Amino acid sequence: MSNEVMALIVIFIFVVGATVVGMIPGMKQKMSLEEWAVGGRSFGRWLNWFIMAGEIYTAFAFLGASGWAYARGGPTFYILGYGALAYLIGYYLLPAIATAGRKHGLMTQPDLIEKLYGSKTLGILTACIGIAFLLPYLQLQLSGLGLIIETCSYGQITRVPAMLIAFTMVAAFVYMSGLKGVATTAAIKDVIMMVAVVFFGLYLPAHYFGSVGGMFEALEAAKPGFLALPGGTKNLDVSWVMSTLVVTSLGFYMWPHFSANSFSAKNNDVLRHNAVYLPLYQFCLIFPMFIGFTALLVLVPALKTPDMAFMAIVQQIFPGWALGLVGGAGALACMIPAADLLLSTSMLFSRNVYGRTIGKNSTPETIGRLARIAVLVLTAIALSLAIFVPNMLVNLLLTGYSGVTQFFPMLVLGLCWKKATKFGAYTGLLVGEVLVFGLILGKMDPLAFAGLNLNAGFVALVANTATFVIVSLLTCSASTKQADSAKVNENM
Repeated sequence: MSNEVMALIVIFIFVVGATVVGMIPGMKQKMSLEEWAVGGRSFGRWLNWFIMAGEIYTAFAFLGASGWAYARGGPTFYILGYGALAYLIGYYLLPAIATAGRKHGLMTQPDLIEKLYGSKTLGILTACIGIAFLLPYLQLQLSGLGLIIETCSYGQITRVPAMLIAFTMVAAFVYMSGLKGVATTAAIKDVIMMVAVVFFGLYLPAHYFGSVGGMFEALEAAKPGFLALPGGTKNLDVSWVMSTLVVTSLGFYMWPHFSANSFSAKNNDVLRHNAVYLPLYQFCLIFPMFIGFTALLVLVPALKTPDMAFMAIVQQIFPGWALGLVGGAGALACMIPAADLLLSTSMLFSRNVYGRTIGKNSTPETIGRLARIAVLVLTAIALSLAIFVPNMLVNLLLTGYSGVTQFFPMLVLGLCWKKATKFGAYTGLLVGEVLVFGLILGKMDPLAFAGLNLNAGFVALVANTATFVIVSLLTCSASTKQADSAKVNENM
């Protein structure tokens, strides 16, 4: 049996197996909107663990970490820090979000913003911004999936049919099972990915250099200073790393789907428990870096696409079944996060845009049907963009993490500061988003300032927070915010 056939069989087993598992919850019962969107608020520690952890091991963690190690060196290590810091924030923040969700029947992040500030318009604005950032993120998973399967099939399956097949399956289990389907498949994906990255991350340095330590010694000898800051870059220095850690850790839970994932927990102890132990996952992120460093030393000629370092080195020395293992794990790393993104985006549109405008009298059943239809429509849109105009949303994608981080002052201060107002939220959010777009699209990221190289999202967040606080203090009054929503933090 040829390497191509073996690789495709392994990938096929992974993708189809995950799809079947994801469809089972929807086959067992007819789900209400609450069960479909937030798991009926019944997730215990394990299901909530995997739905939260599933967003760590995406195409970026699988391919991006090794690609950054291959191309940039020392700056890559920031990846190890931001998750651990984010879980510290999540220990306090997520229980507050979940409490508000149970108390008021919330299902989306804009639901929470609308409740905190008593403003449907602000909720709609938050939903629209969320959709704008989620859609290119979804397209990224699609593009990554196509590239992975094309490489692992030795070119036998091109990226277009790979994307069509896999994301038809994703749409199927999201349509049927909602968040429960995403959570059960995330468990499979995480186990397979951890096995793949740990094995190859240890084996490849040992194979070529005798040990991980030998690999680092060889890298330092071949490229002195590559493992320090700024590594293989000109300006990703200590100030960039520090400001990036602030942005990524504060913005980690600002992606809209994390609010829905928090609402799924059956109680606050589930969220606190998982926040304590989820930092253990950060250890696994170092293994793709080992692979990237090894690939830099042994692959000739140099790769045109650094993100393919993992695939290229495995393809060079292993038989097809091993490449299939990597390809299958990588495919799931794209599919499962994409499923969560699809679910969240469909809810933002159906519940917070349609349901707050022309469909304001819609029943939950109607919203549920529309959300399921939106899953199919959004899949088609993302596929079309990825196939026909793959670079159209690249600039929006570049602003993604920094963009969603601008929700942080509005959400966190809205939960815990009595004087937060909707006028402060509006102005802070607009200032932050305008700065993010201006700096990043103007190629001023990082921003050189007073001898420092600052992440553009950090600069925007500082301006956003200052604006939010000042405007809130100027417009604070008893009528600007619902009293009952200002006290959510008391249950943290």
